[in-house]
Amino acid sequence: MGWVVTAVAVLVVTVLVFVVSHHTLRSAGSQGAGMADAFGNFVDVFDPARSRADQDLKSFENQGEVLPSPDDDDRAMRIVDRPGRPQVVIRRPAPDEPG
Repeated sequence: MGWVVTAVAVLVVTVLVFVVSHHTLRSAGSQGAGMADAFGNFVDVFDPARSRADQDLKSFENQGEVLPSPDDDDRAMRIVDRPGRPQVVIRRPAPDEPG
């Protein structure tokens, strides 16, 4: 008899949770967004490799150049290859150039 009461109680609680969560997800309030985020994060728990891959792909959208690529004349030093005696030439900045 005790297991029947327990089964009925579990069934009633499950139905109530389903009805309340369904109403929360369909409502336009801010509660639905939080519940949807919670359900959306299940992929992080059950498939962490896919979650990390998705995060890596999203990070490529925000990726940019760290430094501009130098032009041919922007090199601060150049190596002159002479037979038997290589030489390094360091370019001095012009007086109006910073640095």
